[in-house]
Amino acid sequence: MSKEKISQLESLRAKSKREADLFFSLCENGQNFVESKKLKEALDHSGLKSNDNRLQSLFKRLEAHGDKIVFEDFISIIRTSGLLVEKALRGQLALPDFIDFSKNLDKIFDEVKKLKAGELASYIPPLAEVDPDQFGIAIVTIDGQIYQRGDSLKDFSIQSMCKPFNYCFAMEEIGLEKVHKHVGQEPSGRQFDDLTLLARTVSGNYTGEYAKDNLEGRFSRVPFNPMVNAGAIMTAGLINPEDSYTQRLRHIRQKFGGLIGWTADDSPSAEMPRFNKDMARQENFKGYNNIAMGYLLMATGSLPHTKTDLHKDIHPDEDEFDFYIEPAVTEALKLYFSICSLEMTATDVAMAAATLANSGVCPISQNRVLSQKTVRNCLPVLQTSGMYNASGTFFQEVGLPAKSGVGGGVLLVVPQLMGVCIFSPRLDQQGNSVRGIEMAKRLTSKYLVHTFDGTMTDTSRLDPKLPIARWLANSCGEAIWAASNGNIRTLESLVSQQRDLQTGDYDIRTPLHLASAEGQFEVVKFLLDHGVKPIPDRWGGYPISDARNNNHKKIVDLFEKLDIKYTEPFHLVENPKGKTDKIAKFDDELMVIELLFAATENNVDNIRHLVAKGVPVNAGDYDMRTALHLAAAEGSLEAVEYLVSHGHPLNVRDRWGATPLDEAKREKRKSVVEFLVKYKF
Repeated sequence: MSKEKISQLESLRAKSKREADLFFSLCENGQNFVESKKLKEALDHSGLKSNDNRLQSLFKRLEAHGDKIVFEDFISIIRTSGLLVEKALRGQLALPDFIDFSKNLDKIFDEVKKLKAGELASYIPPLAEVDPDQFGIAIVTIDGQIYQRGDSLKDFSIQSMCKPFNYCFAMEEIGLEKVHKHVGQEPSGRQFDDLTLLARTVSGNYTGEYAKDNLEGRFSRVPFNPMVNAGAIMTAGLINPEDSYTQRLRHIRQKFGGLIGWTADDSPSAEMPRFNKDMARQENFKGYNNIAMGYLLMATGSLPHTKTDLHKDIHPDEDEFDFYIEPAVTEALKLYFSICSLEMTATDVAMAAATLANSGVCPISQNRVLSQKTVRNCLPVLQTSGMYNASGTFFQEVGLPAKSGVGGGVLLVVPQLMGVCIFSPRLDQQGNSVRGIEMAKRLTSKYLVHTFDGTMTDTSRLDPKLPIARWLANSCGEAIWAASNGNIRTLESLVSQQRDLQTGDYDIRTPLHLASAEGQFEVVKFLLDHGVKPIPDRWGGYPISDARNNNHKKIVDLFEKLDIKYTEPFHLVENPKGKTDKIAKFDDELMVIELLFAATENNVDNIRHLVAKGVPVNAGDYDMRTALHLAAAEGSLEAVEYLVSHGHPLNVRDRWGATPLDEAKREKRKSVVEFLVKYKF
């Protein structure tokens, strides 16, 4: 980028820094305009989809505008989406490093796809006829970012995954207290289709399965919870019981539609769930246990119904009579079978789960579908009872509210982050998808999303709410800055958190290196006393070299007492008296380290996010290392090109006097050397 254009952009940023930073972050190759395709690419990389309702006006404006967008038009266009695009460009959505997250999920998906264990559900013919090799996953965040892989857009029968939503719909209709007069909240420890009901007093004290009425209190027998079949039949029976079956099913389909982004004006983002009539008929024909449960619920008096008087027998034959079937039972069962027979895609179900994660607001429509109180009351029951008699094990291993269905789906809710749905029809002995369970386990093994992850320090797992570069910066940055500044109290706190104080940065520079360089004798002693061992950095230099170079004799004496064979570092500095450009200062040290980690990883998206937040491209760390030093050293050509085109000076020098070109030559990064030499001359 020419000095003139850099000056123009810097002048622009000075006038309207917040919006100009966004614009500047997308400029390419010395341009003072943004290409339309670059904005679209940035939104796609953030995980937002072009059919998102919230972006329709923006994309219409882009199509009408043309390829080149100047600053004033850029601001006008992005304002059509409120703050959504600004958050995306700054990396402030729920999953800020969406590309890295997607790559990790792709790897897990490919590994789990190899599993062939399990059998199809066979008690309903349509379920036994599906392709057993189908496998898909969808993840939707509370900001509407969407990850999809495999058969994520194929319809499948949601079956028991409808249960938490039935529960929510019933609570929305009549409230928590009334719902729990008809159904309990306790884990059953039994099979999902067990005919046993929970016995309790009206006040909720449990008294045994067959307790009888007495003078002090009325006992009732109700389903254990809304996640077993009896409980789901009951909650279906509680939804608009005075309406006709057709009205009730339409109402529930519309409620599901609201969960996944459907609106009455036929928005392009979602469709209402499809109803599979044949599946419902087969459920009716084969569902003997469920039919028995319906009558059992009627026998206890818990199922809502209208009192029917016994009519006069009209049959003249003395051996014949008018056999009565209670309509409340058949209506509840018919509705329950129909809801189980709704078909959705993994993306639909993930969106519904994301609505729960988002406290009842659908991420893409931004409509409130469920109250916060309803969601808050649903999730604990889902967490303790959603996976039937495998719920305890699942809770311990995965630690998320979840629900499975014999159609092969498993949904997960990560509160205030995302909803997940995995679809694979082969089931284990508990009726849960084999691949679905394995994907869930591997997700929480890779990422810190378990409900109780806050109780432990685990630097081997990623925090999805942070960009990968920020997570790396957090893992070492605090300790390095504390060591550099002599802050032993912070180091003591990190030790109590079981943090590894030997972890190095992008240059393998550790707290021990920086404490030695800055003459922090007490810190060096503290680190050595806590088992931290001196290790060589990128250049082969041990902390003792930093102490020697800065004349810290007491620290040198400490290291010389250790039984370690030290090597001397090799820093290539071709022209130590050559031109030296300034390194920018930035108050947020962790953001600077994040920028350097992003350059190391060639993560241009992450670099762009930081530039959009106002971080100078030439910000330097504690060793006066900049992003260009790191990109050059690691051969991250795309990052080098981005940094240079955004005004990063070529002659910045680190603590040892090396420029980015020196680093590229030392590491033999041919393509970077060629680029920098050509650009320089």
